[in-house]
Amino acid sequence: MKKTTVLVAAAAVLSSGVTQATPEHPRVVAIARDLQTPAKAAPQPSAVRPELAFSLRLSRASDESSSLDVQRRACRAKAEALGFDAETIAAADANAYVDDGVSGGSALESRKRGMVRIMADRPTVVIAWKLDRFARSCREFHKLMDWADENDVRLITSDGMLDSADKSGTGRMVANIIAAVAEWELGIITDRSEAAHEERRTQGRWISGKAPFPYVMERRDGKAYLAEDPEAFALVRKQVDALLKGGKGGSLAATAGPLPIGRQQWRKLLRGVVLRGWREHKGELVTEADGVTPVQFGPEVIDATTYRRVQDRLKELEAGERAERRDAPWLAGMVVCHCGANMNGGLSSYKRALYKCSGGCGSIMADRIEPLVFTDFRDQHGDEPLYEVTYSGGIDHSAELADLTEARARVTTAVAKVNGPALDTLVAKLNEIEATYARLQAEHDPEVTETVTRTNTLLWEAWDASGPDERRVMLDAWGCKVTVYPAGHPGGRVTIAWQPVQRDTAPADYEKAA
Repeated sequence: MKKTTVLVAAAAVLSSGVTQATPEHPRVVAIARDLQTPAKAAPQPSAVRPELAFSLRLSRASDESSSLDVQRRACRAKAEALGFDAETIAAADANAYVDDGVSGGSALESRKRGMVRIMADRPTVVIAWKLDRFARSCREFHKLMDWADENDVRLITSDGMLDSADKSGTGRMVANIIAAVAEWELGIITDRSEAAHEERRTQGRWISGKAPFPYVMERRDGKAYLAEDPEAFALVRKQVDALLKGGKGGSLAATAGPLPIGRQQWRKLLRGVVLRGWREHKGELVTEADGVTPVQFGPEVIDATTYRRVQDRLKELEAGERAERRDAPWLAGMVVCHCGANMNGGLSSYKRALYKCSGGCGSIMADRIEPLVFTDFRDQHGDEPLYEVTYSGGIDHSAELADLTEARARVTTAVAKVNGPALDTLVAKLNEIEATYARLQAEHDPEVTETVTRTNTLLWEAWDASGPDERRVMLDAWGCKVTVYPAGHPGGRVTIAWQPVQRDTAPADYEKAA
């Protein structure tokens, strides 16, 4: 069947109301259905072009000299001078095309609230305050002029420096010169702004925007600085302690819960340098003139040692460490099945705690096995004396040494980029770092000496005074091992064994229970 014949047949099917394909013409009904399906109408430009439009643009809300009100008044006055009636001017003012907080150097198509709408509506006359309100880039200005010529749109500035209706060589030349000057001014403003920001950074001042959590911004002598928010600082330190402690509530998600930021922001905060009171700019640490010493933007939330421990903890979590389950049974890790597999904690269908063989042999309820262990512990070891452990030594400068290592790397990088007197300064700084590193390295002795002292407290007394976590530590310290057998086993379902504790290396963990 030829294409034309198919179309005719489809039209016939459509008119007859047939909706099922026949073996003879399987494509006919398909085409008929396509003809019945209404096509989505393509978006059409506005049928009525606005007669007059005001184009307003503002880079910064604090710039009063070029505020939107100033621009509106100038555009209204220019429209009146051009002979537009009051109703048309009022409509243009009420429906002004506004790009607020937009740089004049940005592309026309990126100005979605103002310029993009102007180019879609194609007003007959568009008035702006000055030429730089249209664009501060020669390239974007020429693009706008070409668009205006193609769409019969007249571009005018209230100061009389631009009227695209003037197509004479002189008129276009003046417009191009002014556009070039506007672009040059933008470059000057950008350079000046970057220099001012750099100066503020070296002084430890906060440049702009909302202060990062957990700081607040305060003004001293009319200048902005980061200051401590006591409640936020205390909360962060509390959550950092919980993170370092691990176990219950020690995961990233759990420690981020009470904070006014999400888990990802919490991770970013812990990884960055903000909690040290420092800042990064374009991925580099902001340092003083020596290129090494970090600029202190605000008080430290955590010190160098804590910061290093946090980084180590984050690495542990990334390696797959997980916080201890909240429903971990008393004897977690101490119970094994007769087959040699571990008995993991869990819940029965009635939500009762039990121990279940990971090899599939079976399970035993926790309330059948735990009382036996507790009773045997007191019988076997209750009259043993409690030993108190004290620690001495342990001078740990690892965090400070790590900071010095990073500082040394920054100096080495800076040395390769400078010459002259600046090089002498960097060399002196490097010598200072090396001397400090050598001194701390000599003092660095993280080894801790344990001293075990016998007390008059008996173990059963410490047991009775302890909570669940401390009791679990005691059982583990005394080498508790429970083996579970099938029901009907001649020796009973449960056997309990204890590994003797050497008194010269006394049970170091459960002395806290004293």
